[in-house]
Amino acid sequence: MNKRFRTFLFGLLAVTLIAGAAWAQNAGEVTSGDLKVDHGQVNWTGRTITATGSGAPDLNDPRARQNVAVARLGAERVAKMDALRNILETLKGVQINSEVTVEKELVTNEKMRARVEGVARNFKVINTKYYSDGGVDVVVQMSLDGPLASTLVNPGSKAADVPASGSSKNTGLVIDARGLKLIPALSPRILDEAGKVVYGADMLDKATLESSGVAGYFRDLQAASDSKRVSGSPLVLKGLKLAEGGRTDVVISNADAEKLRDPQANLKFLTEARVVFVVD
Repeated sequence: MNKRFRTFLFGLLAVTLIAGAAWAQNAGEVTSGDLKVDHGQVNWTGRTITATGSGAPDLNDPRARQNVAVARLGAERVAKMDALRNILETLKGVQINSEVTVEKELVTNEKMRARVEGVARNFKVINTKYYSDGGVDVVVQMSLDGPLASTLVNPGSKAADVPASGSSKNTGLVIDARGLKLIPALSPRILDEAGKVVYGADMLDKATLESSGVAGYFRDLQAASDSKRVSGSPLVLKGLKLAEGGRTDVVISNADAEKLRDPQANLKFLTEARVVFVVD
């Protein structure tokens, strides 16, 4: 099959799969990257990285020339390696915090690079396409949470000690950051007007970080409020501006910050990472 035509078909396949699968991108989800163009995409709402990979049979291998099954097996192995490269390349562009991207961290930390590559190898194949010429295309996916989160983000040694005996019925926190040009990150923070941290990764223990990540992201306020992460009766606060030095942290008013420090409140939702941002 003509390579250019097969590339076109794979792009069409990726679009079809994304449109019809259970993990499909829905309107209003926060994503970065284009699966068709970049061969990788981060879904910040679904908290996944999806990538594609292509493999062709080794025509120099006489076994592959004589046996389609052998040819496909080799091509599938190549496709998975291609997908791994694409998933790692996509991951490099992810912002860890306001100052550091995954790429910057991996360049300066060999041990972390090895751990991240090890985690990425455990991706899940969610679709495979076999071609008559023995070529294979795959779509793979991995979570932003789990071991990846605790490898790239430093949680607290234990969950923060927050007021938990109050009668407040808030089930989570929604920060409306629309209009601020906030960009998603693995370790975002919420600060008061004096620059003091109100919420961040160090308030979470490792188990919570791996289970949920630090925060979720949505484009729609209602969808955010109704999300499983905070659903019930979330506290909705408006972000004032971005914190200086980056685009991942949000400043809220001092009055709103006091609501998240109130000793008479029940703020356990913070240590459970029941926090979402609404972005443009």
